[in-house]
Amino acid sequence: MTAREITLDAAAWREFRDIYAAMLPALGALDWHGPNLDAVYDALVARHYRVMSGSAAIPNDGAAEVSGDDAGIEQARPLRVTVINTGAASAAVRAYLARLVTVFDDARAKYGVDARLRLA
Repeated sequence: MTAREITLDAAAWREFRDIYAAMLPALGALDWHGPNLDAVYDALVARHYRVMSGSAAIPNDGAAEVSGDDAGIEQARPLRVTVINTGAASAAVRAYLARLVTVFDDARAKYGVDARLRLA
């Protein structure tokens, strides 16, 4: 199965809210999703992100680049999120992104969620 690939650009990110402003729409987060690490973990484990299935439209407001073959796939899809230009982001954002990588890794290790976050 083809993985869903999302690329986010951190060059202008200065605070953790900037991460969520770009990431949540790109993942197709539901309206009730909170801007915190626990909410990301819970949504990954429950597979609430719309990009993890082929059944819903994927929002793309220019904050993210999304690719992958959607043709009629209804099962959970592998998810690969790459954050580029992390060196240009603030130190606080870089530290928060490292914690976010751990959230993705923990969901994969404990529940087998096929989702990865990579910093570049």
